[in-house]
Amino acid sequence: MKTRTAVPTRVLDLVLIGDGEDIAALTAIARHAGALVFRSAPALVSDGRQRVALRLHLHHR
Repeated sequence: MKTRTAVPTRVLDLVLIGDGEDIAALTAIARHAGALVFRSAPALVSDGRQRVALRLHLHHR
């Protein structure tokens, strides 16, 4: 019987403020890497930009 050791995981919470294209690109990168766990709905900031919260799980090898 083989045993597997758990891969250490770190949780990283990010708040991004920018235009829609920047946020979409960073979200796509995190999703493609398999790190994206949660993404909030965009909220408008006073100067017209968007604010989004991302939660990433980063696996250390």
